[in-house]
Amino acid sequence: MGFLTPLLLGGIALVAIPVALHLVMRQKPREMTFPALRFVKQRRDSNRRRMKLRHWLLLALRCLLIAGIAAALARPTLQGSGLRGKDNAPLAVNLVVDNSLRMEYIHQNESRLDKATQFALELVEKLPEDAIVAVTDLGRAAHGYAPDLTAASSRLQNLRPTAEAKPLVDAVLESIQLAAEQEDRRQEVFVFTDLSQGAWNDDGVKEINEALAKAPDVRIYVVDCGVAEPKNASLGEPQLRHSVLRPGEALHIETDVTSNLKGSPPLVEFMLTDADGKPQKKAERFVEFDDQGRGRMVFEIPELPLGTHQGSLVLTASDPLMFDNERYFTVEVRPPAKTLIVAEQKDDAMFVEYALGASLGGASRFDVTVTTFADLAKTPLEGFNSVVLLDPGAQSTEVWSQLWDFASNGGGVGIFLGHNAIDHLDSFNGDAAQRLLPGKLKRVAHADTYLRPQRLDHPALAGLKNEAEGIQWQFSRVFSYWTFDKPSNPSSDAYVIANFANDKPAFIERPAGRGRVLVSTTPFSDSLDPVGRAAWNVLPAEAWPFIGIVDQLVGYLSQEGDERLDYLAGEAARLHLTQQQQVGSYVLRLPDGEAGSRVAATGGDELAISVTDELGNYRLTAGGKSQRLDRGFSVNANAKLSDLARFDPEKLTAALPKDRFRLAENLEMVEEYVDVGRSGRELFPWAICLVAVIWGTEHLLANRFYGEGKDKD
Repeated sequence: MGFLTPLLLGGIALVAIPVALHLVMRQKPREMTFPALRFVKQRRDSNRRRMKLRHWLLLALRCLLIAGIAAALARPTLQGSGLRGKDNAPLAVNLVVDNSLRMEYIHQNESRLDKATQFALELVEKLPEDAIVAVTDLGRAAHGYAPDLTAASSRLQNLRPTAEAKPLVDAVLESIQLAAEQEDRRQEVFVFTDLSQGAWNDDGVKEINEALAKAPDVRIYVVDCGVAEPKNASLGEPQLRHSVLRPGEALHIETDVTSNLKGSPPLVEFMLTDADGKPQKKAERFVEFDDQGRGRMVFEIPELPLGTHQGSLVLTASDPLMFDNERYFTVEVRPPAKTLIVAEQKDDAMFVEYALGASLGGASRFDVTVTTFADLAKTPLEGFNSVVLLDPGAQSTEVWSQLWDFASNGGGVGIFLGHNAIDHLDSFNGDAAQRLLPGKLKRVAHADTYLRPQRLDHPALAGLKNEAEGIQWQFSRVFSYWTFDKPSNPSSDAYVIANFANDKPAFIERPAGRGRVLVSTTPFSDSLDPVGRAAWNVLPAEAWPFIGIVDQLVGYLSQEGDERLDYLAGEAARLHLTQQQQVGSYVLRLPDGEAGSRVAATGGDELAISVTDELGNYRLTAGGKSQRLDRGFSVNANAKLSDLARFDPEKLTAALPKDRFRLAENLEMVEEYVDVGRSGRELFPWAICLVAVIWGTEHLLANRFYGEGKDKD
């Protein structure tokens, strides 16, 4: 046991006062004269012994009373063995407040963020003046210790929910490291969160455990501000079949809906913004949920006019968490991409031409022109978005240079190699062609394999991702393909975007200036039964996935394929610009309607917008009435923020060191842990109560003893 103010123990010396008073003021027995002297003497001796006992009892009580008062004022404590810090050292307190959108959850007319902030403010008020406090939220800005406690309280009061939230575990790790730097102080980290699975996971807890092992003096307290059984209905991230549409193509959008609310099924509304920027309802539908409370909504809107179109999906349910009841989207309707297909004979382009025409079932996604290699040199390429070479043979230096210039200026060149290159390696391995190709042609490999991309996250094939499970790749058989020697240029930036099933390259990309070159190692125009030789593959025999692959590759070459127009909060949005759209400045309109002028990079073919911390639709315009630039993109919150399922508290407690971690459900528990760990549990209330009991006992005995003495007098 210890004392917070041990100097006050000197008050015990005041015990001498009642001793002196006792000796000075003690009563002497009166002499009485009776005839029966023997009886009187016996009575006197008995009375003397009783009085002496009473006086010693009162003396002991009075001494104990004074000693008790002194000990109580010295504030006795029981030293804790739990979260004990450095004795008598000032505090370094780090407050981590979860201010993600998930903390907007309302319970008992109070958001989780308001509750967390209130807990943190009350804790700051109880800290000693020599404590230093750092307030860390989930924003991207760097944090440090506040100049004083008032500044720390001000930071807490100004906290707002953020859509651009970094992981909570990262903020905790940052605070542990910051606290560990205060080696001359007691180091404590307080985390105020709703303890949901959206913020905590097994890997994150493991990282915190490792960080605590490196910072042995840091203690951590997690304050649970959540709700035991949260209720919510939410929309998932919108999924567009195509973000770039062509005339005649319908807008197809899907989203998941989840709910654990009771009552009738909610309504989902499809809103489309009109020319004045006002949302207009175009469709609505009730959600049908399965037994697990999961549903899926699909909307398909007929053809839209050319231009940028923005809107949202709105869930009309009323629930405690509202940010995930609306999701935003942006699509663009563009003119058909102009594609030039070059083949030995025009009939050789039949498969690819058919695939490009059938890719949208009648919609004009591509404006296709077919020509021959004999006419390529005299065909101007400036008006095309992409040029596709089907099984090319030897080409002149002028043609290779013409293709290089076309790609360098922003066009796309596709080279689908086949048997025509066998007798013309000198042309393909020459300097002019090697500026386009990923390396020198080595040989033709003969192997029975099939097209099998391992991943579909590259933009050239990303449009197939939703149908990946239904594609039977094993029917896309390939029997022959080209292999390349190592690039003559060690710094070559060519890379494989898809392989065959035997892991040999199928599609290889190489950037070329502002454009791109894509090489297929097997042809897409080979006849299924060629005369005088074996077929290289049977890719065209399977309408699907052949049509989808051709559509994706040519769209990617045209740089008119699916461009990313949806982003998560905090991500930098990047919009590719055509040569006609390049501007020196533009106006950016934010979701709240505020607009401001921005300066574009001179001569850049891309606009990058880094301020995306607000959910909603963004619009970029320039050129006045001519609308030289009219683009847009959407920003949504991460769907993981809607996961309110609780992380198992027992798992958290078991994973972190028991002597340096506590989980609290309220501020009183935090104060209890802190008091025991910091200075021990104070015994003053018990001590002062004991003093009061002793004082009362002394008072009662004194009145009784002295009262009896008077009576007998």
